[in-house]
Amino acid sequence: MLALVQATGQATAEQTGGRASTRRLQRRALTRDMYAPVAHLMRVSNAETFATIAELDLSFTQIKALYALDGEDAERSVKALADCMRISLPAMSRAVDGLYERGLIDRKEDPADRRMKRLRLTPAGRAVTASLAEGRLAGIERFLATLSDEEADALRGALALILASHAEIAELRPTRRAAEAGAARP
Repeated sequence: MLALVQATGQATAEQTGGRASTRRLQRRALTRDMYAPVAHLMRVSNAETFATIAELDLSFTQIKALYALDGEDAERSVKALADCMRISLPAMSRAVDGLYERGLIDRKEDPADRRMKRLRLTPAGRAVTASLAEGRLAGIERFLATLSDEEADALRGALALILASHAEIAELRPTRRAAEAGAARP
Protein backbone atom coordinates (compact mmCIF):
# COMPACT_ATOMS: atom_id res chain seq x y z
CA MET A 1 0.00 0.00 0.00
CA LEU A 2 2.81 2.39 0.91
CA ALA A 3 4.47 1.72 -2.43
CA LEU A 4 1.20 2.60 -4.22
CA VAL A 5 0.87 5.90 -2.30
CA GLN A 6 4.51 6.76 -3.01
CA ALA A 7 4.13 5.89 -6.69
CA THR A 8 0.94 7.95 -6.94
CA GLY A 9 2.67 10.87 -5.22
CA GLN A 10 5.63 10.60 -7.57
CA ALA A 11 3.36 10.43 -10.62
CA THR A 12 1.45 13.50 -9.41
CA ALA A 13 4.72 15.37 -8.85
CA GLU A 14 5.91 14.41 -12.33
CA GLN A 15 2.60 15.53 -13.85
CA THR A 16 2.77 18.82 -11.96
CA GLY A 17 6.38 19.30 -13.03
CA GLY A 18 5.42 18.41 -16.58
CA ARG A 19 2.57 20.93 -16.58
CA ALA A 20 4.91 23.62 -15.23
CA SER A 21 7.43 22.83 -17.94
CA THR A 22 4.70 22.95 -20.60
CA ARG A 23 3.47 26.30 -19.22
CA ARG A 24 7.03 27.67 -19.35
CA LEU A 25 7.37 26.57 -22.97
CA GLN A 26 3.98 28.07 -23.80
CA ARG A 27 4.97 31.37 -22.12
CA ARG A 28 8.20 31.45 -24.12
CA ALA A 29 6.28 30.89 -27.34
CA LEU A 30 3.77 33.56 -26.30
CA THR A 31 6.66 35.93 -25.59
CA ARG A 32 8.03 35.42 -29.10
CA ASP A 33 4.56 35.73 -30.63
CA MET A 34 3.87 38.93 -28.70
CA TYR A 35 7.22 40.39 -29.71
CA ALA A 36 6.25 40.40 -33.38
CA PRO A 37 3.24 42.78 -33.14
CA VAL A 38 4.98 44.94 -30.52
CA ALA A 39 8.04 45.31 -32.77
CA HIS A 40 5.78 46.07 -35.73
CA LEU A 41 3.85 48.70 -33.77
CA MET A 42 7.07 50.33 -32.63
CA ARG A 43 8.40 50.35 -36.18
CA VAL A 44 5.30 51.90 -37.76
CA SER A 45 4.87 54.49 -35.04
CA ASN A 46 8.55 55.45 -34.78
CA ALA A 47 8.56 57.42 -38.02
CA GLU A 48 5.89 59.86 -36.86
CA THR A 49 7.26 60.03 -33.32
CA PHE A 50 10.81 60.72 -34.51
CA ALA A 51 9.50 63.37 -36.92
CA THR A 52 7.80 65.07 -33.98
CA ILE A 53 11.01 64.84 -31.95
CA ALA A 54 12.96 66.44 -34.82
CA GLU A 55 10.41 69.28 -35.03
CA LEU A 56 10.71 69.91 -31.31
CA ASP A 57 14.52 70.00 -31.47
CA LEU A 58 14.88 68.35 -28.06
CA SER A 59 17.61 65.98 -26.94
CA PHE A 60 16.69 62.47 -25.88
CA THR A 61 17.70 63.39 -22.33
CA GLN A 62 15.21 66.26 -22.42
CA ILE A 63 12.48 64.02 -23.79
CA LYS A 64 13.19 61.41 -21.12
CA ALA A 65 13.02 64.15 -18.48
CA LEU A 66 9.64 65.31 -19.79
CA TYR A 67 8.31 61.75 -19.61
CA ALA A 68 9.77 61.27 -16.14
CA LEU A 69 7.93 64.38 -14.98
CA ASP A 70 4.71 63.58 -16.85
CA GLY A 71 2.02 62.20 -14.62
CA GLU A 72 3.85 63.21 -11.47
CA ASP A 73 1.65 65.16 -9.09
CA ALA A 74 4.52 66.11 -6.83
CA GLU A 75 7.41 68.27 -7.88
CA ARG A 76 10.78 66.60 -8.28
CA SER A 77 14.23 67.94 -7.64
CA VAL A 78 16.85 68.09 -10.37
CA LYS A 79 18.92 65.60 -8.37
CA ALA A 80 16.00 63.17 -7.99
CA LEU A 81 15.34 63.40 -11.71
CA ALA A 82 19.01 62.77 -12.51
CA ASP A 83 19.08 59.79 -10.14
CA CYS A 84 15.86 58.38 -11.60
CA MET A 85 17.24 58.65 -15.14
CA ARG A 86 20.75 57.51 -14.11
CA ILE A 87 22.55 60.48 -15.59
CA SER A 88 24.94 62.97 -14.03
CA LEU A 89 23.65 66.00 -12.19
CA PRO A 90 25.47 68.42 -14.56
CA ALA A 91 23.92 66.72 -17.62
CA MET A 92 20.47 66.90 -16.04
CA SER A 93 20.98 70.54 -15.09
CA ARG A 94 21.80 71.39 -18.73
CA ALA A 95 18.75 69.47 -19.96
CA VAL A 96 16.53 71.20 -17.40
CA ASP A 97 17.91 74.63 -18.36
CA GLY A 98 16.89 74.03 -21.99
CA LEU A 99 13.43 72.81 -21.01
CA TYR A 100 12.94 75.79 -18.71
CA GLU A 101 14.01 78.27 -21.39
CA ARG A 102 11.46 76.77 -23.78
CA GLY A 103 8.67 76.98 -21.20
CA LEU A 104 8.22 73.21 -20.95
CA ILE A 105 8.93 72.98 -17.21
CA ASP A 106 8.60 75.25 -14.21
CA ARG A 107 11.56 75.43 -11.86
CA LYS A 108 11.51 76.95 -8.40
CA GLU A 109 13.56 76.89 -5.24
CA ASP A 110 12.71 74.39 -2.59
CA PRO A 111 11.39 76.32 0.44
CA ALA A 112 13.34 74.08 2.84
CA ASP A 113 16.61 74.09 0.87
CA ARG A 114 17.22 77.04 -1.45
CA ARG A 115 20.04 75.19 -3.20
CA MET A 116 17.55 72.62 -4.48
CA LYS A 117 15.31 73.29 -7.50
CA ARG A 118 11.87 71.71 -7.80
CA LEU A 119 10.59 70.85 -11.27
CA ARG A 120 7.10 70.44 -12.69
CA LEU A 121 5.79 70.16 -16.25
CA THR A 122 3.98 73.16 -17.66
CA PRO A 123 0.91 72.74 -19.86
CA ALA A 124 3.24 73.17 -22.85
CA GLY A 125 5.43 70.34 -21.50
CA ARG A 126 2.40 68.10 -21.11
CA ALA A 127 1.39 68.97 -24.68
CA VAL A 128 4.80 67.75 -25.87
CA THR A 129 4.45 64.35 -24.19
CA ALA A 130 0.89 64.12 -25.48
CA SER A 131 1.99 64.91 -29.04
CA LEU A 132 4.64 62.17 -28.84
CA ALA A 133 1.96 59.77 -27.63
CA GLU A 134 -0.18 60.83 -30.59
CA GLY A 135 2.55 59.60 -32.94
CA ARG A 136 2.41 56.21 -31.27
CA LEU A 137 -1.39 56.19 -31.36
CA ALA A 138 -1.40 56.98 -35.08
CA GLY A 139 0.81 53.94 -35.73
CA ILE A 140 -1.49 51.74 -33.65
CA GLU A 141 -4.55 53.06 -35.49
CA ARG A 142 -2.95 52.22 -38.84
CA PHE A 143 -2.24 48.70 -37.61
CA LEU A 144 -5.76 48.20 -36.24
CA ALA A 145 -7.23 49.32 -39.57
CA THR A 146 -5.56 46.27 -41.17
CA LEU A 147 -7.34 43.80 -38.85
CA SER A 148 -10.51 41.96 -39.82
CA ASP A 149 -13.58 42.45 -37.63
CA GLU A 150 -12.97 39.00 -36.10
CA GLU A 151 -9.33 39.82 -35.30
CA ALA A 152 -10.30 43.21 -33.83
CA ASP A 153 -12.98 41.60 -31.66
CA ALA A 154 -10.55 38.95 -30.40
CA LEU A 155 -7.95 41.61 -29.59
CA ARG A 156 -10.57 43.77 -27.86
CA GLY A 157 -11.61 40.82 -25.68
CA ALA A 158 -8.04 39.89 -24.76
CA LEU A 159 -7.18 43.50 -23.92
CA ALA A 160 -10.34 43.85 -21.82
CA LEU A 161 -9.25 40.86 -19.71
CA ILE A 162 -5.73 42.20 -19.28
CA LEU A 163 -6.77 45.78 -18.49
CA ALA A 164 -9.44 44.60 -16.02
CA SER A 165 -6.88 42.74 -13.93
CA HIS A 166 -3.87 45.05 -14.32
CA ALA A 167 -4.80 48.54 -13.16
CA GLU A 168 -1.19 49.75 -13.52
CA ILE A 169 -1.40 49.01 -17.25
CA ALA A 170 -4.96 50.29 -17.66
CA GLU A 171 -4.00 53.65 -16.17
CA LEU A 172 -1.53 54.17 -19.03
CA ARG A 173 -4.35 54.50 -21.56
CA PRO A 174 -4.28 58.00 -23.02
CA THR A 175 -7.19 60.14 -21.98
CA ARG A 176 -9.22 62.26 -24.34
CA ARG A 177 -7.67 65.33 -22.69
CA ALA A 178 -4.16 64.07 -23.50
CA ALA A 179 -5.15 63.47 -27.11
CA GLU A 180 -6.56 66.99 -27.34
CA ALA A 181 -3.39 68.44 -25.77
CA GLY A 182 -1.36 66.58 -28.39
CA ALA A 183 -3.38 68.22 -31.15
CA ALA A 184 -2.51 71.66 -29.72
CA ARG A 185 1.25 71.37 -30.22
CA PRO A 186 3.51 74.09 -28.85
